[in-house]
Amino acid sequence: MKILLIHNFYRYRGGEDRYVDILAETLVSKGHQVSHFFYDSRNINTFNFFQKCMIPLRLIRSSSLNKKLEKLLIEEKPDLVVVHNLSPLFSFSLLKVVKRSGIPLLKRLENYKFLCLNGLFLRNDFTVCEVCKHGNFFPGMIHRCYQRRFSSSMGIALAEFIHRRLKTVIKSADLFLAASQFVKSKFVEAGFPGDKIAVHPNFIDFEPLNAVVSPGNYAIYLGRLSTEKGLLTLLKAFKNLPELPLKILGEGPMEEELLEYARLHQMKNVSFEGFVDGNLKRELLKEALFLIFPSECYESFGYTIIEGYACGVPVVASDSGGARELVQEGNTGFLFQAGNPGDLQKKISQIMSDRQRLMKMKENVLGRAKTLYTRETGYQNLFKIFNQLTQK
Repeated sequence: MKILLIHNFYRYRGGEDRYVDILAETLVSKGHQVSHFFYDSRNINTFNFFQKCMIPLRLIRSSSLNKKLEKLLIEEKPDLVVVHNLSPLFSFSLLKVVKRSGIPLLKRLENYKFLCLNGLFLRNDFTVCEVCKHGNFFPGMIHRCYQRRFSSSMGIALAEFIHRRLKTVIKSADLFLAASQFVKSKFVEAGFPGDKIAVHPNFIDFEPLNAVVSPGNYAIYLGRLSTEKGLLTLLKAFKNLPELPLKILGEGPMEEELLEYARLHQMKNVSFEGFVDGNLKRELLKEALFLIFPSECYESFGYTIIEGYACGVPVVASDSGGARELVQEGNTGFLFQAGNPGDLQKKISQIMSDRQRLMKMKENVLGRAKTLYTRETGYQNLFKIFNQLTQK
């Protein structure tokens, strides 16, 4: 099958960008011909003032981008077009170009773009907000929800308002693909047709462990160090658990604040390991007692949870967003009230109270990873969807 991937990479690489890379690698390894139409937000740094001012208009409509895509569709003749992120350098009008070509279009819903200016359902003070999801983006503009700037927010608000009114996205896509039922539910609440949204979880890019290993004596956090990830809630809980070591893997804008908090409260049980990837990350994961996922925003999925599962690590996760669908209470981990350090501490004590149950959880999560989240399983389920679209 010939597949065209369209994606605007983010300025700061994240899970969405990683998924595109994993998908492309997987499809090529399975013998598919993969072409791509990619833009990179890091290139905005090279734009002059006029080019930066034109970004919102480009998002509404871009004749040059439309022509580039038309040429690419003629040259490559793909059987299917898979669209990921379009903002801010692509144009929503590209979806109409694909629609006119008659080629099936699959649109991934990795976050809450089209419902929220920043795609996260978060205000600048990191409180959850769904005010704009029905298509009135005026509040998001007033609160400067996109890049904390009024001008940027106004530009994105105008583009999204126009294309919500025209129903460009809904009319152009043959099918939407959400990573969780939670994401699907938010789009349905916003007026997207539920029968056009399929749910397909992400999958890992490495093989799960063959068997559970005997754990060390520490808990682990893996992810970006930013406010919405619930790191202060995490540290507040561990302030009262001095006997339990915590390894924090990741980097981000909140790093200095977290280091200072740990220093002020003399938290010698907390170590900051920085950015860790590859085999070293998996070694640290497989020897952890459990992983903590304390996010306080509407995570669309929770990729680090399934990474933990593949390493035989149960999870204590917040009950917010799509991540809660991944945790089976008492079977693969525990859920705690998002933003509540007392409840997190209670669930940590609960998972630590019974060593035999903890080891059983480790077996459960590894089995779940092997059944649901391997690259092969993910590919087979995804290819069924591809086949359904191309054979209509």
